Amino acid sequence: MTAPAPSTPVLPTHALLAAADMLLNPSEDTALSPGVRARAAATLLRLALDETLDAFWRSVSPRMTRNGRTRMLCLQWYVSPSVARQWYTVWSGLSAACHYHTYDLPPTPAEVRAWHQDVSELLPLLATATA
Repeated sequence: MTAPAPSTPVLPTHALLAAADMLLNPSEDTALSPGVRARAAATLLRLALDETLDAFWRSVSPRMTRNGRTRMLCLQWYVSPSVARQWYTVWSGLSAACHYHTYDLPPTPAEVRAWHQDVSELLPLLATATA
């Protein structure tokens, strides 16, 4: 049996949100198309959700950080069901937006801005649940 690989350090969640915000509100001289920027911002937002969820489970039950989607399904027993439901809805939307599909259009910047707002509201809710 091999030991699990140590997690790779990533930016703090507030830095991930700031980077996503910069992608959604670019400067005049950006070379990236709106679709590429929106998909990159969605990836950063999903990473912020994943990192916050891992931090939550490390404080509650460290073994849950290894359980992929199960950690979201079990969330409803540790926080309010409405928060868990919103978390899963936003995470699912961001997951779909992060992946390229041959015939799917990328998410629009407006969709990702709405998810940015949702993520900005959800992160403190889960952080206070562990306090």
